[in-house]
Amino acid sequence: MASVGQITGTQVHSGPKHILQCHVSEDVLRMLATEDTRERVHRDKMLYCMHKHELALCCSIPYNTSNNMMFKQKTAYPPVVTTLGFITPETRNLIRAVYNAQTVEQFEESRENIIARAARDPNFKFYLPQFTFQGVAQTQAWATSNFGDTIGSVLVAGFATVMNGHFHAYTGDVVHWYFDFESIMFEDDGTRRRNGAFNSNPANVNLITEANPDFYNADPIRIGEKAGERKDYHEMREYGNYPELYKNLDRRIGSREYKQNIIYPKPYLYDGCGYGDRIRVFGRVVNGGRPFEPIDVLIFSQCR
Repeated sequence: MASVGQITGTQVHSGPKHILQCHVSEDVLRMLATEDTRERVHRDKMLYCMHKHELALCCSIPYNTSNNMMFKQKTAYPPVVTTLGFITPETRNLIRAVYNAQTVEQFEESRENIIARAARDPNFKFYLPQFTFQGVAQTQAWATSNFGDTIGSVLVAGFATVMNGHFHAYTGDVVHWYFDFESIMFEDDGTRRRNGAFNSNPANVNLITEANPDFYNADPIRIGEKAGERKDYHEMREYGNYPELYKNLDRRIGSREYKQNIIYPKPYLYDGCGYGDRIRVFGRVVNGGRPFEPIDVLIFSQCR
């Protein structure tokens, strides 16, 4: 059945609103970008900006502790991103592997292995922040001051209506955030895939790409036709991704003309998710919905 937000077109609001001003981090977006897309942040404002109702991630802490200067805070506001922009397949696979950790020991082992590889291989650049959930964007803010204000309001605690991701969300579910390209790492019911290449805890990216390169390098469409239409409509209205401008491109797979690498919510399943998902929990569903329908969540990550 469709969600309340889908049927009525309304949003949930709570009396007490805990809101912070946050700064969209141009530095992080440029560090993560590929060489040929690094300057697009100054040209394609809609692909990088923080849109209203998006999930915002704080990126003030470096994943690689030797990169402290790369993440030096330059403003009085927490640095956030709502997209990773255009990143390499290698970076996407490493992010998938990092959050695929089943235990804290695996998570820290991956971090140590990645840091060690970065130290011995000058061509291996992995400037990944240690993402933490900041909140739900309440206003629009740009990734560069070329287009306007880079400071926006983010709801850090309270009720909010957000767009659901690839998986059904039911009232009462605990939810965690994930990147849209991580959908391939889960079964259709939202549990982690735990066989074959998905059991890898890689010391380097080769262990995950060589295990099944075709599977990791191409993101299949994990949603049905109706859910795909809802996704298209949502991204067209929210992000300015207009399919009629690029008729020959399938937006559900992604292309360089559409906003991609976006953060969505999904249910956290206690018997089907691991440590990499548990550290990303940020709230609970109060009104559920189907894939890519508005759902109402209670944000409590800042109050734990």
